[in-house]
Amino acid sequence: MIVAGAESRPGSAAPNEDLLLVADAWALVLDGITRYPDDGCVHDVPWYTAALAEAVAVHMSGPPRPLTEVLTAAIEAVNARHAPTCDLANPVTPGATAALVRSRGDALDWLVLGDCAITFRDRDGKCRTETDDRLAAVPSAPAADLAGVRRWPVDHVARFRNRDGGFWVAAADPAVASMARTGTAEDVADLLLCTDGLTRLVERYGRTWPDLMSLAADRGAGALLDLVRDCEDRDPSPPTKRHDDATAVLLRFADHRFASL
Repeated sequence: MIVAGAESRPGSAAPNEDLLLVADAWALVLDGITRYPDDGCVHDVPWYTAALAEAVAVHMSGPPRPLTEVLTAAIEAVNARHAPTCDLANPVTPGATAALVRSRGDALDWLVLGDCAITFRDRDGKCRTETDDRLAAVPSAPAADLAGVRRWPVDHVARFRNRDGGFWVAAADPAVASMARTGTAEDVADLLLCTDGLTRLVERYGRTWPDLMSLAADRGAGALLDLVRDCEDRDPSPPTKRHDDATAVLLRFADHRFASL
């Protein structure tokens, strides 16, 4: 199988709040949550995603441990970096959704928290996708204009973000890592990690994961980003953000290690 690589693009002139990181035996994508005004933090969202990725990298070293423990330790490490200057109890403190995979012997461990996604393709070409759909199940609320972006009011977010019956993201509470969806995959030929800037190809624009896997394998991860931008440009009734930050990482799984990108 072809190792198509990895690519991330911002959705606007603003800094990209997505982030990807690929190591010898693991990889992640993070999707920073668009910042709310008055979030109690002196740092921006790209700072948070970079800090979280760096902390995951540190805690992925050493003997393997459950990915939920890795994410817990990473959130704790980021908290320690900015608790003295920031209000981490603020309900919209910076946060991110995440997808993480790790090669371990004959298996591949995976974790998804929030609306990122991982698609696995086996050696027979069969695909399965793991994501976290709890955000989609949260009752909606009338959108408010907050710093030029129409989105849920803060009080609505406070009712459901990192609360039972709501949705879960990596932010200031390390305990939320235990709420991630996790599992182990075997007989994986290749896999795709992506943020929700790309999942809209399936959820909104009618593409299928097998088609997207084939496109990325044939033409590279950037072809997926080209496709989603084309779909967004042609959309007669776009969502609040016509273009979102979008990230794709396509990796081949062979000999229990990721091939070099």
